[in-house]
Amino acid sequence: MDKSYEVDTGGATYRSGDPIKNFRLSINLQRVSPAILGFLSSRPATAGDAAGDSGTAVSVSSTSINEFGQTILETENLDCSWQQKFFSAREYEFYSNSPVGGTVQDYKYHNDVQKLKKSGGRRNTRIFTYGENDTFSPPIDEFELMTTSLKEVPTNLSLNVSGLRRRKPAAAPGGNALSSQLKKGQGARGLKIVVKTPSDEFRQNNHVITTPTHRMLIMADLSPEGQLGNPAYEKTLCEIEYDENGVLSINPDFTRSKLPYRVESGLSRDIWLYKIDSTSTTMSRMEIQKEARMLKQLYIKHQKYLSDLVGSEFEQVQTGVLRLVVNGEIIKAQSFEYDDLHIEYFLDLPRNWSCSAYDMLSGCTHTCRTKLEENIETAYYSHPFSYDTYLSYAKEDLDSSNEWPKIFLQVISSDTWGRRRTEGYGYVALPSTPGLHILKAHCWRPTGNAGQESVTNELRRFFIGSSPELEDATYIAVPSNFEGKILNKYGVRTESTGSVTIRINCIVQQQPETKKPDAVGDHIRKRKQQTAIQLAKGKAANEAIHGVMDAFLRARKRMQTARESVPEHIRKTAEDRSRNNMAGDKAQHLSSVLSGDKVWRNQDEDDLNHETSA
Repeated sequence: MDKSYEVDTGGATYRSGDPIKNFRLSINLQRVSPAILGFLSSRPATAGDAAGDSGTAVSVSSTSINEFGQTILETENLDCSWQQKFFSAREYEFYSNSPVGGTVQDYKYHNDVQKLKKSGGRRNTRIFTYGENDTFSPPIDEFELMTTSLKEVPTNLSLNVSGLRRRKPAAAPGGNALSSQLKKGQGARGLKIVVKTPSDEFRQNNHVITTPTHRMLIMADLSPEGQLGNPAYEKTLCEIEYDENGVLSINPDFTRSKLPYRVESGLSRDIWLYKIDSTSTTMSRMEIQKEARMLKQLYIKHQKYLSDLVGSEFEQVQTGVLRLVVNGEIIKAQSFEYDDLHIEYFLDLPRNWSCSAYDMLSGCTHTCRTKLEENIETAYYSHPFSYDTYLSYAKEDLDSSNEWPKIFLQVISSDTWGRRRTEGYGYVALPSTPGLHILKAHCWRPTGNAGQESVTNELRRFFIGSSPELEDATYIAVPSNFEGKILNKYGVRTESTGSVTIRINCIVQQQPETKKPDAVGDHIRKRKQQTAIQLAKGKAANEAIHGVMDAFLRARKRMQTARESVPEHIRKTAEDRSRNNMAGDKAQHLSSVLSGDKVWRNQDEDDLNHETSA
């Protein structure tokens, strides 16, 4: 008997671009006889059977026997589409009466039942369907018992997972009441589906937003004859789910060439076999080719639309011009003295650098209050900026291309009294290599001259908000009007304040040259080579130091090992001898010092006597 039905009842998932309304399937349900009856009916008749030697002869028509020798006692076919409603005997009786206080769907089903009565009643007998949000449909993710114990309860993991997958009333407070009410066939009226004051546990279990899915159940009423409508005999034949991404899940899968699935009714132990087949209209060869041509034309139009947006030609720069595109943001400011900070910034272009006349080279962030993070006062801005600059280096040599644009920053604090204080100046040079760079500008502010004037400046800064400022903000680097070779800033009294973090994305575009050497490219490569050489030298020095230290530690370890291997009495003898030698050396040194002191003392006395006689 195990070979007469399919054991694997696993589901399958399909993806389709067609509308779900075109989906159709067919269900074939058969009630068959037990194995012994099928065996007797399929056994060829003998003379003894014809004479009635063994009792009453069994005669079954060959047309009511399936391919496995089982007698087909009852059969039913149903062809349905997506979300097509077929009422069960229980629903047909329930919706025959006008629902009181029901939902809109209940009134719609009532009207449908009235139309069926006028047209001759139900076309289906045992097979029926449950659509989405039907009153009598079983709840989703209902807890299934794993054992026969009456004390079995669902685990916390199963309850949390079932609540996170979908937002359904079964996961809300009162879900147990809903499940029990649905099991009793009383419907969902009177229950609060919307929870106005959710608990913390309810928020935790229902915070995940999943892709909306729609469900359809194909059921069978396997009640004995004359007892149709008993919910205890309702069995799920097939469950279908469809989401907005065009994914269709069916459990169990279509039968196709497999054996039929098997299900048993409750107490009567009747055997039922059923098959699931897809009856959706398939596309012909001409329709498939037509659809492929339409998709190809659509893709061509879309590609043309994108080409018109981008342009047919890529924007190129002229020969001898380097283009530097900067997209960045001011992330945060840290460790400044006062609160309510904003940053004023501008881009300084050196000689032979230019930009578009419509570009704004200066800007100002919004005012931001600081908060304490890891014992550091931090103000977050995320203020974006963008620059498109050009360098004409056709007449430049290698030495004059060292200057790159710089972004100068001035951090200012303000309060409700109108006091404005300069918290610090800083700058960052734009990177010369493309890619992502995170830079930090360390700021300082001038404090004025030393002495009484410095104390006065600090008092003025605290009470009225005035503080020394720079007339030219480029003074913190190399002033724009400086033309000498040596810049001396000795005597300027400053105080270190905080730092500003900037994230920069650089794009470098340049036309390749074949005749003239690329001065800027050579300079960039030269800077990279110098940096690599410096790093290599530092690495070599560190490796040499580490090598000496490792050799010293190895020698010390060998000496300790050799010392431990010497017998204890020999080691004590050597230590005593070394102590005696050290004591003898000290005594000899002391005697030599005393003798020398005596010689010097005798010489001093002779000199004194000689002077006295004179």
